[in-house]
Amino acid sequence: MPLTAQVALFSQAIDKPLTYLIPENLAVQVKAGCAVSVPLQNRLTSGVVLSISDAQSPISKLKSLISLLDETPVLNSTRLALAQWIAAEYCAPLGRCCALMVPPGFTPKSSVVYSLADDKASAPTMMNSMFATTRLRIIAALQIRGAVTEKKLKLLLKDTKDWQSDLNKLLNEGVVIKSSTLQPPIAQARKTTLAQLLISEATLDIVQNNLREDAAKQPRRAQAIQRRMAVLDYLQARNGLAWADWIFAETGANRPDLQWLAEQDYVLLGDAERWRDPLADIDYVVKTAPPLTEDQERAWEAIRKGLVVGDWGLAQSPITNHQSPYFLLRGVTGSGKTEIYMRAVDAVLQQGKGAIVLVPEISLTPQTARRFLERFPGKVALIHSKLKPGERFDTWRRIRSGELPLVIGARSALFAPLPSVGVIVLDEEHDPSYKQGQAPYYDTRRVAMRYAEQTGATLIFGSATPSLEVMEMANDERRATSGTRSTLDTRHLTFLELPNRVRGHVNRIADQQARLGIHATHIPETQAVAYQPLPDVHLIDMRAELRGGNTGMFSGALHIALAETLQRGEQAILFLNRRGSASCVVCRDCGHALRCPNDDTPLTLHVSSDQRALGNEQKGSKPMAQSSKLKCHQCNHTEPVPAICPACRSPRIRFIGIGTQKVEQVIAEQFPKARVVRWDKDASLSASADQMLQRFVNRQADVLIGTQMIAKGLDLPLVTLVGVILADVGLFLPDFRASERVFNLLEQVAGRAGRGLLPGKVFVQTYNPDAPAIQFASKHNVKGFVKYELAQRKQLDLPPFTRLVRFEVTHTSNDEARLQAEALARQLRPRVPQRTDVIGPAQAYFARKNKQFRWQILVRTQSPATLLKNLDVPRGVIVDVDPVSVL
Repeated sequence: MPLTAQVALFSQAIDKPLTYLIPENLAVQVKAGCAVSVPLQNRLTSGVVLSISDAQSPISKLKSLISLLDETPVLNSTRLALAQWIAAEYCAPLGRCCALMVPPGFTPKSSVVYSLADDKASAPTMMNSMFATTRLRIIAALQIRGAVTEKKLKLLLKDTKDWQSDLNKLLNEGVVIKSSTLQPPIAQARKTTLAQLLISEATLDIVQNNLREDAAKQPRRAQAIQRRMAVLDYLQARNGLAWADWIFAETGANRPDLQWLAEQDYVLLGDAERWRDPLADIDYVVKTAPPLTEDQERAWEAIRKGLVVGDWGLAQSPITNHQSPYFLLRGVTGSGKTEIYMRAVDAVLQQGKGAIVLVPEISLTPQTARRFLERFPGKVALIHSKLKPGERFDTWRRIRSGELPLVIGARSALFAPLPSVGVIVLDEEHDPSYKQGQAPYYDTRRVAMRYAEQTGATLIFGSATPSLEVMEMANDERRATSGTRSTLDTRHLTFLELPNRVRGHVNRIADQQARLGIHATHIPETQAVAYQPLPDVHLIDMRAELRGGNTGMFSGALHIALAETLQRGEQAILFLNRRGSASCVVCRDCGHALRCPNDDTPLTLHVSSDQRALGNEQKGSKPMAQSSKLKCHQCNHTEPVPAICPACRSPRIRFIGIGTQKVEQVIAEQFPKARVVRWDKDASLSASADQMLQRFVNRQADVLIGTQMIAKGLDLPLVTLVGVILADVGLFLPDFRASERVFNLLEQVAGRAGRGLLPGKVFVQTYNPDAPAIQFASKHNVKGFVKYELAQRKQLDLPPFTRLVRFEVTHTSNDEARLQAEALARQLRPRVPQRTDVIGPAQAYFARKNKQFRWQILVRTQSPATLLKNLDVPRGVIVDVDPVSVL
């Protein structure tokens, strides 16, 4: 009996699985989870097989699968079930959820192909007149080149206007026919030439002597002979095997030299598959595990028991809360959370299972990968979206084969094809980067919990400032007294804490002092482990600075502290969560503010790296340099800085506000000898994060200036001063998470100071020193802030006491967007217990984006899946479950 396959297409165009007939020649190979190519209307596309069943009549209308893309299933049953859960939970097309688990470039893309219907009848004679019309040019191109893709035809006719309309006429007349094909995938196995030495060491000596004699007799060939001798020496030094490109680079030989050696039977040449490894250039030194502190020992003992008993799956009963395999490891910055992660990884690797360690920022992955490579050499895989397709493809295959059992990366690394998962770690779990910013809008924390539930893996959330949702999950007291549960998941988290910052183990501190040339005078070492308190935080009221006549960027206290830090040869971090040089450009006469034509948001001034005269330009005494530009941080639109106001033609244009570029300029003016590294999104376009970080670690820079990138997970032992230029950025945005985000950033960036042998200080400049988030951060009072903020959220019925679903409607017409949002709101109100659970519709804070007006609706619900079930959501409306921002 014929078989059919349910296929979820990777394309966004179709959101429902389609049924295809399995041809007899593929009946044995096709399995659930296999990637296949299939026809869709008049083109070919790809997808993944969900299930196989006996064909139901009639089958004559069914189209057949075209081919298998990989003989091995790309998704196992567990990850296929996870994709189905993501699709249901986040109202997303199943095919797109499956595509999350397949490396980019793995699947071929469909391409339209044009060819002549009848070459003899349609082709013109090969004369100059054939180019007289566009139609003749199209026909000639197809006759000369045969069938060509639409992309290539567009390139051939790039200097011809409106050729598409002539092509459509030829299609309608039947002169040209259109078909579909699948282009080869971008990511394929790479094969390169491998050379193997065939002769023994004794024979090699004889061959080398003969070649020397030949070189002496034939001076004209002496250089070529010397190159061939160098190849033989190179192969001998590397156990007889080496890649050809390595040989060429090291010896200066070329391919004819290798071919000559092969003809003499000295060397065997062959093509071999070669892995592309993104970690190949990372330098590291293998290290052993240090002894644990008492705090670490207690936390590790609890997790170790969870690893032992955590071998349960979704179909089985969960273990008791006292042995929960879900943990929240709350540790102050520098307390040694990473060492606990490494112990857990080591334990599961010894059990023959795999481990996944997630970090929030791609910029953190090289540093994290290096630390794990030092402990687990040859077992680490790196996955994030900035890798080249070939690197991700090879890494993905090596993980699937079991060769690399430890996966490190950003949120996409959660979907790595490990055969068996033993532990999943989310470091800095509070970070908003764990929420996917495009469809499907999944929350990595929730998906990780579901994945751990399916596989029986132990899950560890780690952070110095855990999110309120996760803290509520670990709140035993609240659960016992009120029975409330966090809406992140129904599971309970075991709360573990590392309250003390570790300076180091005393047997290593002397070595570190000698290496860095520093004498630590902070705490006498009386035990095996030396602790160090969190740095003192000094709140600076910038209103008082203004009243005292200081209109500069730096308060007097921060300026003095920075000068003293630089004089001692120590390092400093200056934090400002705003890019550019000026955040707003306005006319002093008419008040006109320059805005982005696409998003209607103020444009930010960005100046060239060598421009140091912004202060004079603000006063209008000097025109802005041509290399400066205005940039939109929403859509990246850029335009030149105008010399006169576009509204009133006044030349008195003023640049208001500050950003990281402005901080860099002021440092250069006030501390000209200071070596500065600026690390923000703009700077990372010209240099890799790892390069900038290593420059600072190697003491090639004195001051690190940056945005939120520098607040996460960096271990910089020589940083003794952290200055927060303006703590108020983002504090008063109309978003219920604004206060939480500011607190987390301040606490995290303060934790960068004093992590090594020397104590640290933190100066926080603010115009709102009484704001609760700033007050709690200045005292490192995480629990106090959590208690305060949870009380506010509970009173307003906001997460974690309910869940939110955000619907965003966009349209080029503001009125049309509003009408569509109102119609959707009318659908939603009968689905919730109270009408007040539907908030809006209202225009979004950023009212326009990419020339589209934005309206949004927020809905409170305890079950988003129930709310969304059978809801008629118009195409193009964004459905964001558990939004990380409501702006």
